Amino acid sequence: ASNMDTAAAAVAASTDIESGDFDDSSNNTKAKEAAAGVSAVDTIDDTKDADFDPITLPQSTHTLLFTEPVCSKPFQFSVAIATLSILCLLLALTNNGITLDGIGQVPANVGMSVKIAQFASIFIALLMEEEIPTGLYLLRRIPKTYFKSKFPELCYSKFVAAAILRIFMGYLFLVNVLFLLMMSDNVIDIFFDFIALQFLQQLDDISFNLARMGVFSKSLRVATTSKYFRTEFRRQTKVKRSKRIGFFLKAIYFINLMILLAAQIYVTVKQGNGDYQCKSITVIIKDEVWEESVVKMPGEESKAMVLVYPYFNGSYNQDGTSHDGRPVYVEQKKFDGTPFDTTSPDPVNISVKIPARIQYCKSIRAWVFMHEYIRKSTHHEDSECPWLLRSEETDVYDIEEVQGPWQVWAGVIGKTDGMHVFACSLSLDT
Repeated sequence: ASNMDTAAAAVAASTDIESGDFDDSSNNTKAKEAAAGVSAVDTIDDTKDADFDPITLPQSTHTLLFTEPVCSKPFQFSVAIATLSILCLLLALTNNGITLDGIGQVPANVGMSVKIAQFASIFIALLMEEEIPTGLYLLRRIPKTYFKSKFPELCYSKFVAAAILRIFMGYLFLVNVLFLLMMSDNVIDIFFDFIALQFLQQLDDISFNLARMGVFSKSLRVATTSKYFRTEFRRQTKVKRSKRIGFFLKAIYFINLMILLAAQIYVTVKQGNGDYQCKSITVIIKDEVWEESVVKMPGEESKAMVLVYPYFNGSYNQDGTSHDGRPVYVEQKKFDGTPFDTTSPDPVNISVKIPARIQYCKSIRAWVFMHEYIRKSTHHEDSECPWLLRSEETDVYDIEEVQGPWQVWAGVIGKTDGMHVFACSLSLDT
């Protein structure tokens, strides 16, 4: 019995030793694996090894344009989707005023909130647009030799054509965005139109996902789940070339941003200068008469005179000044359409003709017809904007867009068919 106890103790001691050796070995192994993991992470961080950044072909109907035979249903389906997207984007351009005759009319001016939305939308558009960087990245990342090594049965030129199609559709989207912003005068319309454009650009992705779920046909489901979409492309270039690719994509983004910003700044400056507003207008005031208008000439007492409104019919030109963010139109001579000479060598004995004016008054939110010497009363309660004719309340920048009847002062406020503005000219030379 004592011999058996001794043997059992020896076996237990041996087992403890082996167990201790195993634990030490296990700990050493874990330490080595941890060190190797740290080393691998360091390698990724320091050298950016391309093996940790594989890519696959985009899951889009554009990819089917080079992975499927020309006569196959998937290829024809992809062509139809691309054609539909391009057609809709072109129709959107024509809706924004782009025709064979040129660009449609840009709003005379827009409010500050719209201007902020316009410039913010440029950055949003570049973040939303992914066709251009995707197409360029594929071309730079997958050279012909690497492509043929993976898919010897496919045609590399079709791969290039599909990438170029992506780039074309991306720039078509950005052109739409640019003209959309130029033509917009409402914040909500800008964002709603953005959503519509983004939907048109993503038709290829949406159609691909539906085809992959088997919504359309079995052949399309097979094509969208083929090996081509599971094959990984690892970076085959050196780190320096990888950095050049990244720099190239950043440069494209920067160039696109600068072009969009420059175009929008150009339009905004011209709007601020009144270049899109009427330089000259022709005004017709109907037969309205105020029997006892209050006229206050310089150096004289106020007196009552008959005011015949049609006397002020004729041409009104911008005088180069603005009031409340809108241009001021000044009456011109009846016979030759030239400005009145408002200076006199002898103001006491030689009177001069003071022209009437048409301007916008923010205090009453209306376009008004006024004259420096004519008031509604001897009081000065309306001295800030002494109107004789006024439009309905509006925020429009272009006087041609004023709608509704005008109010006329003839001792009391009345409504009239009023003042008609027509024959707008964007140049004083026409």
